[in-house]
Amino acid sequence: MYGFNTAVSGLLASQRALYVTNHNISNMNTDGYSRQVALQRATNPMSLPGIGYLGTGTEIYDIVRMRDSYVDFKYWNESAPKGEWEAKRTSLLEIEKLLGEPSDSSFRKYMDDFFSSLDELSKNPSDYAFRQPVKESALSLTKHINETAKRLENMRKETIFSIDTKVKQINDIADQIGNLNKQIYVLELDGKSANDLRDKRELLVDELSKIVNVRVDESKDGKYRVNVGGISLIDHDYINKMEYKPKNSAYPYENRELKWADGNKVTLQSGELKGLIELVEGDGEKGSYRGIPFYQKKLDDFAGGFAGKINEQHGKGYDLEGEQGKEFFTFDANNPALTISVSQAILEDVGKIAAAGTKDGVEDNTNILKIIDLREDKAFFGDGMSKGTPDDFIKSILSNLAVDSMQAQRMDDTQKLIIKNIEKRRQSESGVSQDEEMTNLVKFQHSYTASARMITTLDQILDVTINRLGLVGR
Repeated sequence: MYGFNTAVSGLLASQRALYVTNHNISNMNTDGYSRQVALQRATNPMSLPGIGYLGTGTEIYDIVRMRDSYVDFKYWNESAPKGEWEAKRTSLLEIEKLLGEPSDSSFRKYMDDFFSSLDELSKNPSDYAFRQPVKESALSLTKHINETAKRLENMRKETIFSIDTKVKQINDIADQIGNLNKQIYVLELDGKSANDLRDKRELLVDELSKIVNVRVDESKDGKYRVNVGGISLIDHDYINKMEYKPKNSAYPYENRELKWADGNKVTLQSGELKGLIELVEGDGEKGSYRGIPFYQKKLDDFAGGFAGKINEQHGKGYDLEGEQGKEFFTFDANNPALTISVSQAILEDVGKIAAAGTKDGVEDNTNILKIIDLREDKAFFGDGMSKGTPDDFIKSILSNLAVDSMQAQRMDDTQKLIIKNIEKRRQSESGVSQDEEMTNLVKFQHSYTASARMITTLDQILDVTINRLGLVGR
């Protein structure tokens, strides 16, 4: 009987090892799956007096997954910066497309057309045919500014919507991890590991780690915790949810805050969510990130400053009727880029363009020449880092954008390379190798066949011993 038990134990061990190999092969392409290994050991031997200890077979005592917790820690630690710079890189590329530099629809192209039309008007200031292009080119410039301002505002609202989506995603992932924590805790009360559920949980943490910076801790009593900014998002089965709400519901896109459900502020070090929030809130003041509000403010400064300077000089001249010039551009001081336009008076009558420097100078072009000269005025914009001519101002905005975009691109590329290397390490530890599993398949199949053959041999021995011995001489 002991021989049979030994052979049967080998048969069962080989069978279970084949099951594990089959499970690995089936999940070769499953995201987050960790290769599993059946741990095998010899059973307790039997003591035979005068002979010694006789082996009693083998057993599969555990099935473990090949997973390196340090590699997971590294992956989660580096995944958040990758998510942050990826979000910034994508948004800054969008802003570059909005500004359209260099192209036929750029700010400088529209300014070239506007000042070229003024130059043509200076050659024949009394001719309405030369005044009409000034109005049209000015309208094109203001509409381009308006459209860019609208697109930046829409982009900001879309980014806020993305933040709302990410917060909901965080809370949803937290709920899923909390449910898995309860299942794993119950299943592992006997000391065995719920391998597939653990893989699902850590795949969710992988997803979460790209959105926010996480720290994972599993205590000896099996309690699993995920922290964000030093505060528990998940404490075993308790979920501390986030919310991103405006202080005043009447202004849903203003003064929003990311808070925990208990009202405390959420502190983020990195992640997609941090990148998106900085893009929405970053105005470049006091060392803050240069996000969408920064470029909105710069566009407002340009629109307000450009219109104000042209209006100032235009008001010093005289129109075809000898009346002193009024505003050439109109705009709302609270939102210049979105509201800048050619004045209604000029839209209705291009004769209101104050080209002359004197009341009676119908062919006088001195004032229009002074307006043209403003383009080269180094004091056109006098404050801040964008001071200089209108072209200098645009160049300054574009250079800031180029620096920010290049930084985001470099940081994103660096993080991608780091993550790629970590994934290689993780794959070498946890990934399923088809060649290795096929080798195991053949090995365990042969072991199973050998154990089965042993049972057949033992059966033949017992048959001879029981049924055939003593038949001679009957």
